[in-house]
Amino acid sequence: MALRLGIIGCGVIGRFHAQAADGDDWIDLAAVADIDDRAARNLAETYDVSSVYGEAAELIADPNIDAVVLALLTGVRTPIALAALRAGKHVLLEKPPAMSANDLRAMKASANGLVVGCCSSRFSFLDGAERARAEVESGTLGNIRIVRCRGIGAVGPFPKGHTPPPWRVSHSLNGGGYMVNWGVYDLDYLMHVTAWQLKPRTVLAQTWPIAPGLADGRVDPASDAENHVISFIHCDNNAVIVHERGEAVAMESKLGWSVTGDRASLRLSMTPRADGPQVVLDEADPVDGLRTSVLLDAPGVNRSNDMPVRDFAAAIRDGRPPRTDLRKATIIQQVIDAIYTSSRSGRAVDIDSDYAQS
Repeated sequence: MALRLGIIGCGVIGRFHAQAADGDDWIDLAAVADIDDRAARNLAETYDVSSVYGEAAELIADPNIDAVVLALLTGVRTPIALAALRAGKHVLLEKPPAMSANDLRAMKASANGLVVGCCSSRFSFLDGAERARAEVESGTLGNIRIVRCRGIGAVGPFPKGHTPPPWRVSHSLNGGGYMVNWGVYDLDYLMHVTAWQLKPRTVLAQTWPIAPGLADGRVDPASDAENHVISFIHCDNNAVIVHERGEAVAMESKLGWSVTGDRASLRLSMTPRADGPQVVLDEADPVDGLRTSVLLDAPGVNRSNDMPVRDFAAAIRDGRPPRTDLRKATIIQQVIDAIYTSSRSGRAVDIDSDYAQS
């Protein structure tokens, strides 16, 4: 019997989930909900959805729905997730999954065996991530020393006619700025390719808002969150994550992810690209020095928007955890919480976490 799925939030991301669900034989997209009646009805008409609701509570109360996707603002998501879990529905959370790690712990306490997944796993499904993880698990890299991401978008021309959404760089609506817009993907991806063996313990970070004079047309006037963040995350066994993300900054655009061990390192592309290799291995040869080989050159198929809901449905069917479950999502959220706390205080923040229970 197909999983009867409801989507709450019919904007851009909700439409991606609807398209993915429509293409999966084990998913029956049975209901949609949005306070924007036009958006909900347009989505329902596109995918022949029988039930259309104006409120999340109405969809959650539908006894014919087995699971829900929450593709709506982070700031309102946790109460809806808890209501869905109390109603016996499995839940897939868009990223960032919640406003704080405590919200995720509350969901875990209410789950009672239900499946809860998070869409921060999007890029871990791509061929490059799988190839990189296989190399890490083979032991080729040796002991991991540094895991790095640098994702910088240079400021572009003035965006004429563009109205930036108020949620995108807002702590109250989105849970933060660029760190939760893209940094959550980076952390999930890097934790996945290192087989979740990293255990973050201490975070030192700094965030900055968009520079004066650049805000007009690029962020909502009420914006109160960062467009640039850098963090140093110390993990067990002296491994370190160095993470930087920024958009509309006075720097050259740079995208790069890497995993460095004591015997070899990987250069990675988290997002698909057509102009270069996806995974490159640099090995330290005791005689010849550095030896470089391309492990994955083809860009492959970009399944990043399809896979979260399909994996979620398969996890329910097969009785297994989704790619990023509440335990993993809580680890990532603890790091994000610590990044914002460290930036506000100017001090390093310890993460006191029992990873078996997070």
